[in-house]
Amino acid sequence: MERLEYKFLLNNKKIDSLRQALMPFLFYDVYAERSADKQYTVRSIYFDTSRLRYYHEKIDGIKIRKKIRIRGYDTLNGQDLVFLEIKRKYENYISKNRAGIRYIHLPELFQTGKTGELIVPKPDPETAKEDARRFLHHVFKNNLRPTVLVAYDREAYFSKFNSGLRITIDKNLRYLAFPALSDLFEDEKLQFAQKGFSTLEIKFHHGYPDWLREILKQFHLSRQALSKYTICLDAQRSLHAIKRRSTIAFTDQFWHSESY
Repeated sequence: MERLEYKFLLNNKKIDSLRQALMPFLFYDVYAERSADKQYTVRSIYFDTSRLRYYHEKIDGIKIRKKIRIRGYDTLNGQDLVFLEIKRKYENYISKNRAGIRYIHLPELFQTGKTGELIVPKPDPETAKEDARRFLHHVFKNNLRPTVLVAYDREAYFSKFNSGLRITIDKNLRYLAFPALSDLFEDEKLQFAQKGFSTLEIKFHHGYPDWLREILKQFHLSRQALSKYTICLDAQRSLHAIKRRSTIAFTDQFWHSESY
């Protein structure tokens, strides 16, 4: 289902007071609730062309665009489930194609392109396989390669009064350029991209309530066109080096078995 997604740049000094203002109206999502510090780490390897097509579409303000990524969570722990994702944006509306796969099966997927035996058939087997085929279609057709690993710590909430309203605070944005697939759960090599600031995201279907509008006004938060992907690429001192990089084939060089 398509939904709207609004983003706001948040000074870290305001996080505690903003959280205090929001909490009477919210509850933690199930994954944050399970964590001792009420947050979890989101990790995404973004794919792009040699000319950074998706990066430039965002910078140029193209209204219809997509992002191709592999997403995982927290730290590596056994049979981790990760997701092949296509995030589509049509003006302000967001939708996703998403298929789950075990982390250890990623290299086989890219080597063989076989989705039927490797994709986790949830919630619907045919939809999962079709979404995985869509992902691989974009990767191989456009010769995409891993461009940047983006990681951040997420506080995630739902409204007590409207299950369609989701609010997240994404903190400690960090990145690794030109990652291997095996770098998805990497920590030590990451660099910070946005010191002193976080991103507040509001996701909803039809509109958000007056109490939220008042809180945004109280904290002087204005909607901005923020992209963690472009922020992390811009954090690279030599962005032109990305453009000069030669085409990288999807072979074993993307997967370092010693990472296990």
